[in-house]
Amino acid sequence: MFSIVSQGSKDLPDIAEFIEKVNSLQRKTEFFAAGEDVFISRAPGRLDLMGGIADYSGSLVLQYPIREATRAAVQKHCAPVIYVDSVSSDSEMIRSFEIPLEKIKKLDGSSLRAFFQNEPENHWAAYIIGVFAVLAEELNVNFSRGARIFISSDVPEGKGVSSSAALEVAAMQGITTAFGLNLSARDLALLCQKTENEIVGAPCGVMDQMVSACGEENRLLALVCQPAELKGTIALPDEIEIWGIDSGIRHSVAGADYGSVRAGAFIGYRIIAD
Repeated sequence: MFSIVSQGSKDLPDIAEFIEKVNSLQRKTEFFAAGEDVFISRAPGRLDLMGGIADYSGSLVLQYPIREATRAAVQKHCAPVIYVDSVSSDSEMIRSFEIPLEKIKKLDGSSLRAFFQNEPENHWAAYIIGVFAVLAEELNVNFSRGARIFISSDVPEGKGVSSSAALEVAAMQGITTAFGLNLSARDLALLCQKTENEIVGAPCGVMDQMVSACGEENRLLALVCQPAELKGTIALPDEIEIWGIDSGIRHSVAGADYGSVRAGAFIGYRIIAD
């Protein structure tokens, strides 16, 4: 069974729980190859304290990383195929997806986006498979080996706390580490934004990905969203706690309303600028 043999951060309870899920999956399906390294990554969701919806307009924002996170376990695989299993905290049902590397290489960004949009039952996998496409396009990475990836998340979906960014960042961190790619947190976040814009098809700004990649525990992250300029972090006073309350209204960056608002913002800017 798998256990942590080295790590770059302090112990986190959810990582220990995630290792148990990995081992449970292994006992049932032998998903990972025995004797090969598995790389674990973790990326949190976030709460918006200031600036939120205007991130794509370049606003100054204050964001707070939350306890809930997405974890990814990545192992390089000898066959040129990407295998992904995913499970969320509100369901023990495992979703599975696989795709040959050759298919990813043959499709450009728009074609890969159309492929996932035409398969709504597999659209969740675009956030992970898109990482391979973006790394190949932007960094000229030639993937000759595939990978096995297991995802577990307790970031609530559709609640406006960046479940998609947490998924992208966790996947990107795990994949780049497994394949020996060294990226700064900022560059990693920008590539995750490109994944969501070009492969998933959501016209988001970079705020969510920057917070998930660069945020610090119990500190607010100050960020100017264009051009992704980090302004440091702000410690919370001991007497202050931050809580998020579910409004019950579903949120989707990929939804038509979000795209319309963003388009309207840029049209307004162009009118003012001219």
